Amino acid sequence: MFFIDRRKYPRYCCRLPAFLNDREMHVYLCDLSLSGCFIEAPPELLIPKGEKVSLTLMLPCVGPLPVTGIVRHHGTAERLGMGIEFLEFPDRLHLVYAKFVKILPLLEEARNLYQKLAG
Repeated sequence: MFFIDRRKYPRYCCRLPAFLNDREMHVYLCDLSLSGCFIEAPPELLIPKGEKVSLTLMLPCVGPLPVTGIVRHHGTAERLGMGIEFLEFPDRLHLVYAKFVKILPLLEEARNLYQKLAG
Protein backbone atom coordinates (compact mmCIF):
# COMPACT_ATOMS: atom_id res chain seq x y z
CA MET A 1 0.00 0.00 0.00
CA PHE A 2 1.28 3.48 -0.79
CA PHE A 3 0.17 6.97 0.16
CA ILE A 4 -1.21 9.38 -2.43
CA ASP A 5 -0.75 13.01 -1.46
CA ARG A 6 -3.85 14.90 -2.59
CA ARG A 7 -2.82 18.29 -1.27
CA LYS A 8 -3.19 21.29 -3.55
CA TYR A 9 -0.29 23.22 -2.00
CA PRO A 10 3.08 22.16 -0.59
CA ARG A 11 3.44 21.92 3.18
CA TYR A 12 6.41 23.40 5.01
CA CYS A 13 7.82 22.13 8.26
CA CYS A 14 7.69 24.77 10.99
CA ARG A 15 7.18 25.38 14.67
CA LEU A 16 4.98 28.43 14.87
CA PRO A 17 2.96 29.45 17.89
CA ALA A 18 -0.78 29.91 17.55
CA PHE A 19 -3.73 30.38 19.85
CA LEU A 20 -6.76 28.16 19.53
CA ASN A 21 -9.39 30.74 20.44
CA ASP A 22 -12.25 28.25 20.89
CA ARG A 23 -10.33 26.34 23.55
CA GLU A 24 -8.33 29.30 24.92
CA MET A 25 -5.21 27.22 24.39
CA HIS A 26 -1.71 27.92 23.09
CA VAL A 27 -0.58 25.43 20.45
CA TYR A 28 2.22 25.02 17.91
CA LEU A 29 1.77 24.50 14.20
CA CYS A 30 4.17 21.83 12.96
CA ASP A 31 3.48 22.31 9.29
CA LEU A 32 1.87 24.97 7.20
CA SER A 33 0.62 25.51 3.66
CA LEU A 34 -1.31 28.13 1.78
CA SER A 35 -4.56 26.33 2.57
CA GLY A 36 -4.06 25.00 6.09
CA CYS A 37 -1.91 23.68 8.90
CA PHE A 38 -1.33 20.71 11.18
CA ILE A 39 -1.26 20.92 14.96
CA GLU A 40 0.08 17.95 16.90
CA ALA A 41 -2.15 17.23 19.90
CA PRO A 42 -2.94 14.41 22.31
CA PRO A 43 -6.30 12.62 21.99
CA GLU A 44 -7.96 14.55 24.81
CA LEU A 45 -7.35 17.88 23.02
CA LEU A 46 -8.65 16.88 19.60
CA ILE A 47 -11.57 18.85 18.22
CA PRO A 48 -14.06 16.71 16.28
CA LYS A 49 -13.63 16.44 12.50
CA GLY A 50 -15.90 18.84 10.66
CA GLU A 51 -16.01 21.37 13.49
CA LYS A 52 -15.11 24.99 12.74
CA VAL A 53 -12.28 26.55 14.74
CA SER A 54 -10.95 30.03 15.28
CA LEU A 55 -7.16 30.39 15.39
CA THR A 56 -4.75 33.25 15.80
CA LEU A 57 -1.47 32.53 14.00
CA MET A 58 1.56 34.26 15.52
CA LEU A 59 3.67 35.02 12.45
CA PRO A 60 7.24 36.13 13.18
CA CYS A 61 8.08 39.62 11.92
CA VAL A 62 4.39 40.09 11.00
CA GLY A 63 2.18 39.71 14.06
CA PRO A 64 -1.01 37.92 15.08
CA LEU A 65 -3.22 36.84 12.20
CA PRO A 66 -6.76 35.58 12.84
CA VAL A 67 -8.19 32.79 10.71
CA THR A 68 -11.26 30.57 10.71
CA GLY A 69 -10.80 26.96 9.72
CA ILE A 70 -12.32 23.52 9.84
CA VAL A 71 -10.83 20.33 11.30
CA ARG A 72 -10.44 17.92 8.37
CA HIS A 73 -8.53 15.01 9.95
CA HIS A 74 -6.74 13.80 13.08
CA GLY A 75 -3.47 12.74 11.52
CA THR A 76 -2.16 9.22 11.88
CA ALA A 77 -1.38 6.82 14.71
CA GLU A 78 2.25 7.94 14.46
CA ARG A 79 1.40 11.65 14.33
CA LEU A 80 -1.83 12.49 16.10
CA GLY A 81 -3.25 15.98 15.84
CA MET A 82 -5.54 18.16 13.78
CA GLY A 83 -5.29 18.93 10.10
CA ILE A 84 -7.04 22.26 9.70
CA GLU A 85 -8.18 23.72 6.40
CA PHE A 86 -8.29 27.52 6.42
CA LEU A 87 -11.65 28.94 5.40
CA GLU A 88 -11.47 32.68 5.99
CA PHE A 89 -9.09 35.45 6.95
CA PRO A 90 -10.81 38.73 7.90
CA ASP A 91 -10.18 42.07 6.21
CA ARG A 92 -8.18 40.72 3.26
CA LEU A 93 -5.48 39.43 5.63
CA HIS A 94 -5.19 36.37 3.37
CA LEU A 95 -2.91 38.63 1.28
CA VAL A 96 -0.53 38.99 4.24
CA TYR A 97 -0.65 35.25 4.90
CA ALA A 98 0.09 34.42 1.24
CA LYS A 99 3.19 36.66 1.35
CA PHE A 100 4.34 34.90 4.52
CA VAL A 101 3.89 31.43 3.01
CA LYS A 102 5.83 32.55 -0.06
CA ILE A 103 9.03 32.94 2.02
CA LEU A 104 8.77 29.50 3.64
CA PRO A 105 10.67 27.64 0.87
CA LEU A 106 13.58 30.06 1.33
CA LEU A 107 13.58 29.51 5.08
CA GLU A 108 13.47 25.76 4.55
CA GLU A 109 16.44 26.03 2.16
CA ALA A 110 18.37 28.09 4.73
CA ARG A 111 17.60 25.56 7.49
CA ASN A 112 18.78 22.65 5.33
CA LEU A 113 21.99 24.49 4.40
CA TYR A 114 22.64 25.32 8.04
CA GLN A 115 22.18 21.68 9.07
CA LYS A 116 24.53 20.56 6.31
CA LEU A 117 27.25 23.09 7.20
CA ALA A 118 26.93 23.00 10.98
CA GLY A 119 26.74 19.45 11.49
